[in-house]
Amino acid sequence: MELKPGFSAFVTGGASGIGRALSLALAGKGVFVTVVDLSEEKGNEVAALVEKENAKFHSNLGFPSAMFIRCDVTNTRDTSAAFEKHVATYGGLDICINSAGISNPIPFHEDQTDGTRSWRFTVDVNLVAVIDCTQKAIGIMQAAKKPGVIINMGSSAGLYPFYTDPIYSASKGGVVLFTRSLTPYKSKGIRINVLCPEFVETELALKAGSKLIDLALYLWIR
Repeated sequence: MELKPGFSAFVTGGASGIGRALSLALAGKGVFVTVVDLSEEKGNEVAALVEKENAKFHSNLGFPSAMFIRCDVTNTRDTSAAFEKHVATYGGLDICINSAGISNPIPFHEDQTDGTRSWRFTVDVNLVAVIDCTQKAIGIMQAAKKPGVIINMGSSAGLYPFYTDPIYSASKGGVVLFTRSLTPYKSKGIRINVLCPEFVETELALKAGSKLIDLALYLWIR
């Protein structure tokens, strides 16, 4: 799909990191962007930057060329409402980027909880929410009978063992194989791809701490 001004994109985790970078890159092509995230301050900031960039391509639209929607991607009602608002505003959906993701907040070897606020939540954000949003995006694209693109954010940690955070690794591995298993949708005009970046300087990586990253790199390459 060649990016054209007037296309619309729905980006989860769009307020920071890779999601933010992709939102701004799309704006540079005149694409309307819905920034979906929990952080209102950062989300509104990105939406404002997208609108500023989009002003180079569009004028007198009668609707915003970008908007922020506060959304918990683990809440299916939240995501349904966000998709509905996007379609109501832009008349359809051309691109969906599922970029929301977290690391496990409690190291697996130290976790004595039932996982509700740690590993279960990490899997819900990184994998279950991706499945949910992918399914919703496919439904919208098929109903419109228009081609579309879905990009799910994997990780190199989903391709190789990540000893410092096995839950993150497992969740991203699930994203990789889930996405690869959707190849048949290509014949229906919907391309679904997975990106697997290595360490990128984002808030998520910085929260992990330099010592953790150094250890991970050592274990990976030895």
